[in-house]
Amino acid sequence: MKVSQLIHAMDKDDEIVVDDFDSRIENQTVYSGAVRGIKRDDPINKMHIIALSALDDVIYVCARKPREKK
Repeated sequence: MKVSQLIHAMDKDDEIVVDDFDSRIENQTVYSGAVRGIKRDDPINKMHIIALSALDDVIYVCARKPREKK
């Protein structure tokens, strides 16, 4: 599932944290905030979800950038 599919199903005021699975630990969080802050052309939308969890009314997403085709 892509991040764009998830945020399409969420309310615009819901809080979300998106972490890049392939990045170093200090650079993993690529977005933190309301769903409305993610624009249509943002590269976050194309990321594939690896893990999903929720805590204290916040959705935490661990995602990976799509692999480039050769």
